Amino acid sequence: MEKKTLIKLHIIFWIVSSSISLLDTFVYNIDAYSAHRYITVSIRILFNIFTFYSFYFLVSPKIFNKKGIVFLVFFEIAYLIVFGFIFTFITYLPFAYINSPDNPFEYTLANGIENRIFAVVAYIAMVSVLGILSKVSLIWYRNQIKQKETEKQNISNELAMLRAQINPHFLFNTLNNIKSLTKSLPLKAINSVGKLMSIMQYMLYESSQETVPLVNEITHIHNYLDLEKIRYSDPDFIDFKISGDYSNILIPPLIFMPFIENAFKHGNRLSPAPGISIKIGVLKSNIHFEIINFTKDNYESQSRNSGFGLANIRRRLDLLFDKKYELIIANENNTYLVKLNLIIP
Repeated sequence: MEKKTLIKLHIIFWIVSSSISLLDTFVYNIDAYSAHRYITVSIRILFNIFTFYSFYFLVSPKIFNKKGIVFLVFFEIAYLIVFGFIFTFITYLPFAYINSPDNPFEYTLANGIENRIFAVVAYIAMVSVLGILSKVSLIWYRNQIKQKETEKQNISNELAMLRAQINPHFLFNTLNNIKSLTKSLPLKAINSVGKLMSIMQYMLYESSQETVPLVNEITHIHNYLDLEKIRYSDPDFIDFKISGDYSNILIPPLIFMPFIENAFKHGNRLSPAPGISIKIGVLKSNIHFEIINFTKDNYESQSRNSGFGLANIRRRLDLLFDKKYELIIANENNTYLVKLNLIIP
């Protein structure tokens, strides 16, 4: 929260609370003490502000330890004792001038202190606690914002690492595949080089943005799948279907790629076609992604050491979609299923 906004909120709070106090005095302004009540209320408002900010500025992140809390408790007790007496004396003094104009100070000490001290101390304690809680809430809010920013930065770093990690493995395999095509199918090799260039351009430039058009993401997936198909003799081994109108949809970049890459990394190439089935469906602001692939018998042991990072993927989804998503992952009978439903604002 910006400093100017915070100051405005504090000013509005004190204007509203002071107006309520003065209005309450005006409504019940019916007895001989009426004129003096305005003086008392004004003193009380000033003292509320003084008490509130005495504790508000006392609380800081450094005070959240054993010594700091002990100091705060003793300061509260000392404040209530000293200023409880002072506040009681000052606020009762206007009434003492009416009841004993010759000796208002003695009258206040004899009657006002005894009659009001406990109520005043309770009231001061309430205002001081309000000041403490206000500052604690502000510190908590700032820590939450800072934590969110840190997590988002970590996600950005992880995305950058993801781009760096993908390049060597995917690039090595793809270049080997293209090399094998240069003699037998040179036109296909040239076309594959163009797709590889498009993939690298997308990952280096567009994927650094917060959101990209879903059209671009699907084009990237198409290029990726086309290059992967070079490895498979059966053209139907990879099945990719899209439905719905996605022309104006924006999504975070590479949101589906970890699941797709995982399917190729741990998929069983000997399984019947389609060995990898991918579906993306768009209905208004809902995006449904589904991928199914057959896995090898030792998938569980491999996946534990693969760095798939499911926890990181969930954390990234939490940050990007604020729980407005559903992720279902199932692995049964050598079939790996991922369903991801996204709600796009």
